Amino acid sequence: MSVTQKMSLTIDELTIVYPDQLILEFSPEEIEQVWQELPKYSNDAARWNAFLNHLCLNIMMKYLAEDEPPETQPQISPNLETLNQIWEVVNGSAITIGETRIILIPTEEIDTETFAIPQEWVDLPTWVGDYYLAALVEPEEERMRIWGYTSYQNLKDEANYDEFDRLYYLGQEFMTEDLNVMWVAREVCPLPKPEVVAVGSLSGDEATTLVRELGRSPGYYPRLEVEFEKWGALLENQNLLRMLYEERLGDERKTSTSTNLLQWLDGIFETAWQTVDEILTPEQLFSYRSRSYRSRENIFSPSVRISRGKKIDLGMRLVEESVALVVSCLPETEEDNIKIQVYPMGEKTYLPPGVKLIVMDENGEEFEPAISRDADNFIQLQFSAETGDKFSVAVALEEARITEEFCLE
Repeated sequence: MSVTQKMSLTIDELTIVYPDQLILEFSPEEIEQVWQELPKYSNDAARWNAFLNHLCLNIMMKYLAEDEPPETQPQISPNLETLNQIWEVVNGSAITIGETRIILIPTEEIDTETFAIPQEWVDLPTWVGDYYLAALVEPEEERMRIWGYTSYQNLKDEANYDEFDRLYYLGQEFMTEDLNVMWVAREVCPLPKPEVVAVGSLSGDEATTLVRELGRSPGYYPRLEVEFEKWGALLENQNLLRMLYEERLGDERKTSTSTNLLQWLDGIFETAWQTVDEILTPEQLFSYRSRSYRSRENIFSPSVRISRGKKIDLGMRLVEESVALVVSCLPETEEDNIKIQVYPMGEKTYLPPGVKLIVMDENGEEFEPAISRDADNFIQLQFSAETGDKFSVAVALEEARITEEFCLE
């Protein structure tokens, strides 16, 4: 009988062996927190991919925040909600520091002879980065090692592209171990921004068909089941990405997370949605009811407007912001029968500048958003919807974005 024993170096030993590499530790509590915060995924491979990425991202964000001044604090890019959806189908995440965009690619592979980067992070205009960091994540050892980095141009010049798995492979000899070199270069001689050719767009019918086919595919890697131009066009549209993510989770999730506004008109409400009296302050209620009265939406109107609200936590790391999302509906016979509003919560009088209220149709197409300015105490959008329609509403601020699904069925 033979026994194979895995030899693991201590942090001190790793520091001696790799003096130029960044080695970061994390606690069992941090591991557990990341695991508990993961949303649902369609399979175990996707869930583990999301776990490694989220853990890697958290530890790197924590490290970067310690050394950066307030004006250049790191930001998750595009936002955590979107990254959670990306991790269903692609490995990697992105962080922005000022004008610099860093792509973080984690792996558990001990072999660091080659850096493998998914094509999406290299050849999609909205995904591409200035620098790419290779991270070896070892949850059992409670540590992470950034074993090297490369610039976008160096990656394009020196990496080998594999058409079969759509990965760029860059040899260790073309990587730089010391991150300090990158920080200095970023300040002294910033790199020119990558120029990436756009992949085009999808028609509404094409997008719907692609989301349905890839969403229902039993394979772990839908990214390899369609030509890259179409796959890239799907991923660059955040609404289509969200639809793909939900499709892969199955109809049960979509049904359970979609709020049916026709039931509201019948007096049936989900427990998550509170009355406006519960969600708004007395001052906001007065203003809300005054506007409703002026627009003939009061209790004396032939068609009573039904309204409910929900607290939305825009869970940014550096600034905690909560807002109230208020949804009101009239029967579809009324013009502009759906009204969406966002209010500040608690003792705050005004919304923070830059809050976006976005409405999307069932194909992921966005309407013109409402954006808060200085001293706005609410923002709103109003539109018409009829039986059978589905739409979603997003509230966004900087890297945070929360989406709610609605239907009239």
